[in-house]
Amino acid sequence: MHLFKKTIFILLLFLNSLLTAQDDSEKILAQYNELANYIPKSLEKDTVYNPEIRISKFPFNSIANIKVHHTIRHFTTLTPKEIAWLEEKISTLAIALHAEGKYFLVGQIGGSSGCHAKDLIDTLYLNTIKFTRLNFCHGCTDGYIDEEFIEIFNAKMYQLLQIRQSDLKTHLFYGTYIGKGEKRSKIELTLTSERTFTLQINKKDAVEFSEGLWENDNDTLILTSKKMNQSNINTFELKAVEFRLKNPYRRSKLIRLSPERWKLKKVL
Repeated sequence: MHLFKKTIFILLLFLNSLLTAQDDSEKILAQYNELANYIPKSLEKDTVYNPEIRISKFPFNSIANIKVHHTIRHFTTLTPKEIAWLEEKISTLAIALHAEGKYFLVGQIGGSSGCHAKDLIDTLYLNTIKFTRLNFCHGCTDGYIDEEFIEIFNAKMYQLLQIRQSDLKTHLFYGTYIGKGEKRSKIELTLTSERTFTLQINKKDAVEFSEGLWENDNDTLILTSKKMNQSNINTFELKAVEFRLKNPYRRSKLIRLSPERWKLKKVL
């Protein structure tokens, strides 16, 4: 009897966890649909009929709306004028969202691993700016359908916010680096996934500190400090100071190009 009660208790816990997961998924899906279907005020009366553009009679004023109509690009033959019109609509949507302070990015999930509700919406920070990324679900062979949409929309949003678009090597820079050699051993540089950095130099009688934003150009790290008003430590500013990333897939190192040649090794 004791075993039976214990089994029932475990089953009830399991069923409760399933119901909770289902409730959470439904909430995420509802939030996703709300965000994807949001229409900026400037695009509420978007479509002006153009007889030269066969798809112009449909509204193109939300992420979900444009995604649906963009799909036809791969299932019918559009004229160059129609393609240019469609791509302009994607950029216009990004501009309208940006103007309202709604910073979206779009991406993809799925493939052989399938799509899970928890992965549909991401929150990320770049240059201290908060982004909401909406991910489109796709199968193993249809990911190509949204590639142009994703590239055009994200590139325009990055451009509007003056943020360099990440590339495949961006994540290799994340982490903390310390100076190599006795002369540079007191240097510590931390690069975060939010594209911010802190640089601290410990000297005998003082600590020098700087922080700001970073970006990468292929294997080159570029640091630009922000102005700080802190009286308790000595602060300094860097303006487009460059480091070269060495051995990015193994024991990463950063080498300052000029004016002083620093060598930093990655520890975290």
